[in-house]
Amino acid sequence: MICYSQEEQIIKNNFQGTRLVNGHSANLAEKGELQLLIQHRFGNINGGFYEFFGLDQASMRLGFEYGFGKNFNLGFGRSTYLKTYDLFAKIRLIQQTTSFPLTAVVTTGGSFPIIKDYFPESHDSFSDKFSGNVQLHLASTIKKFSFQVSPGYMRTGFLPAENENISMFTMALGGSFSITKKLSTNVEYLVPFNSEVPGNNPLSIGVDLDTGGHLFQIVLSNNQRMFDQAIYTNTGGDWMEGSLFLGFNLIREFDINKPLDF
Repeated sequence: MICYSQEEQIIKNNFQGTRLVNGHSANLAEKGELQLLIQHRFGNINGGFYEFFGLDQASMRLGFEYGFGKNFNLGFGRSTYLKTYDLFAKIRLIQQTTSFPLTAVVTTGGSFPIIKDYFPESHDSFSDKFSGNVQLHLASTIKKFSFQVSPGYMRTGFLPAENENISMFTMALGGSFSITKKLSTNVEYLVPFNSEVPGNNPLSIGVDLDTGGHLFQIVLSNNQRMFDQAIYTNTGGDWMEGSLFLGFNLIREFDINKPLDF
């Protein structure tokens, strides 16, 4: 908690990172803080020992997020999946206090794949392949438990498997339990409200460990992707069949207003 006035205190949620598991949390990078994100998802663990439980196959995203102000972040990243670039803006509208029970944050962003010879020529322009989305994150903390509800809207880029773009409402539900100040567990469930989206809904669990200089998030999910469109439209795993992906998010924070401390 941070003192705001004699009558009121700001309440920070228990989410340790700007990502809950795969999706955004209601957290922002602090003003003047640069975050480096190295996100890694191995292949399907049901490949067994032959595939070394997914370690032979992997997907990766490298990202950066910067706090331009106390309540405003910009970020971008590059994923190996379809060689996709993504960018986003994140704005905090209100912070939970002892007199108001919610934190409200808006995230808006988009992504664009640059892979060659994948999309049909008739759908290979920037406007065809660009995906955009917006989400409202409503989070609240009660002692060691924080929960988050994130309604949103997405228009996908062209999906070759569906032979079209898809517009849909989305919903993200998540929670975090703080075991200690440096250790917490998370769960996240994402819902695309469109029957044309193939696969299962993304269900993910995670463990956050703050090592002091880094935040290490261990992830187990039926989804292997790390940018919004693919998270909601490319879930190839199934918890009931043991078709899951192990991975991690490694987050390093730099205060660029001070000398770098490695």
